Amino acid sequence: MFSKADLTSCRRCHRTVRWTTSEAGKAFAVDPDPNEQGTTAVMRDVRGTLRSRRVSADRPLIPGERLMMPHAATCTPPARGATPPPRTPPRRAQPRANTFYAVLGVSRTADAMEIRSAYRRLARQLHPDTNPGAGDRFKAVTEAYAVLSDPTRRQVYDLTGRAPRPR
Repeated sequence: MFSKADLTSCRRCHRTVRWTTSEAGKAFAVDPDPNEQGTTAVMRDVRGTLRSRRVSADRPLIPGERLMMPHAATCTPPARGATPPPRTPPRRAQPRANTFYAVLGVSRTADAMEIRSAYRRLARQLHPDTNPGAGDRFKAVTEAYAVLSDPTRRQVYDLTGRAPRPR
């Protein structure tokens, strides 16, 4: 239900919090772990957004919700003069180790002929008729070639780092 991607750092106390969206549409921080004494119900909606609401006698906890403590109840700023923990830099998209260029074994500056010859060489080696155990690798090579052989799809891939949607 919860993932590590939901966790961030509180700006006041620098502890880890989980940000949700309240019923009023505002950002609302809760402590990262479920808590029996908590007053906030948290669940992930159909769009994948973490939603939170206040639990009361009129609106008890329903299946799929976890009881959590609002972070405002436990947030204590560091003492004056205390040095805050080092701030981590914002996360940037890391280049994937398994990029399409690495799959084909070519450099980012490879031209169309290099890409085509690398694909053909790998296709002969990995085709399921000649190598029954390499079906998944063959699919990855074929997908990489489909993106890198089309100049517009390759440009989108180079800019975003993601394969563009098939047409």
